[in-house]
Amino acid sequence: MKTSYFLTMGLLCVAAAGSANASHFYANSISMNNIATIQDSILHNAIHTFDRVPAANLGGKKKTMMPPAPKQDFRALYGTMSIYGEYDESEFSGRSGGDENTPMIKNAQLSWQHFGDDVALDNYGRMDSKYDIAMLGLTGGRTRLWDGVSGWATYAGFINSNTSDSALKIDGVGGYAGIYSRFNMRHFNLSATINGGVLTNDAEFATGTDKYTNMWAGAAANASINIILDETFALQPGIQVGYTWIESDSYVSISGDNISNSDLGVFQIAPALHAIKNIGDGWFGTAHIRYVATMDNGGELSVNSIDFETLESDNYTEYGLSLEKTIGRFNMSGTIVRRDGGRDGWGGGLNIKYIF
Repeated sequence: MKTSYFLTMGLLCVAAAGSANASHFYANSISMNNIATIQDSILHNAIHTFDRVPAANLGGKKKTMMPPAPKQDFRALYGTMSIYGEYDESEFSGRSGGDENTPMIKNAQLSWQHFGDDVALDNYGRMDSKYDIAMLGLTGGRTRLWDGVSGWATYAGFINSNTSDSALKIDGVGGYAGIYSRFNMRHFNLSATINGGVLTNDAEFATGTDKYTNMWAGAAANASINIILDETFALQPGIQVGYTWIESDSYVSISGDNISNSDLGVFQIAPALHAIKNIGDGWFGTAHIRYVATMDNGGELSVNSIDFETLESDNYTEYGLSLEKTIGRFNMSGTIVRRDGGRDGWGGGLNIKYIF
């Protein structure tokens, strides 16, 4: 009787200890879910920082139409007037001569984002997530296309992330690069971007540290319409749709367990509303709200050929306020963001452009 009792209690203790130390089995799955959110931040930042400055969205159809041709053609002597802009401090400021196509490089920009969230992961629990994203970008000149204008950009950046709970700490370092294109016609805006990146991770737990690497490739498109209410205020409803493929990494843990994850495909759709206000004296303010819905496929986890529950991220709502001003050739903006739902927390960012 006593022998049976002590044997049973011993087995229960071993099982409890194994369960407590099993969090590192999920490390790769946690990293892939975080990459999906980091990727959304990268794509959203690229789409909205490479698009026109707020002044351009308030200018109506003059922003996307060439000026009427004069009765007499003086282009051989003076060239063609550039696209007219209502606000001198915007990147669409007008001039009285030159060519229809602007210079090869229009501006260079540097941006930084930081987010700190309490993250809900289905079939696991909640974790603290923090990440920083830096980006350097070059924006190309505008070109007339049909009845509108088009532009391009290229960008690259650095990522630093940290995700943790009481049993597990994951540090990630990596980078990314991408290209961007946009088209504006009267009040309609369409932009798209593709990119790829890599994140190397150290997962620290009670008995040691596992190392693994994730790579990804993704694309997103955003469509919006400018609803100009008056000369100083506009609403911009839009929707962003994106897909990211995240490569998993299978490895033998320092605990001796064989951990295998399948690749993860993430589809995200984010309807949004931006409100743009010309405050005065060259200042522009923007408020936005967006709902980020995530649908994924793959990411199955097995340990020693035993299947575990698949982790999933929950949807969240994001609210943001930004303030922007152009001084000379420099355009500067700051943003603060709040998230609620599957990710609860605060974030913010800074962006500076030098206009050539």
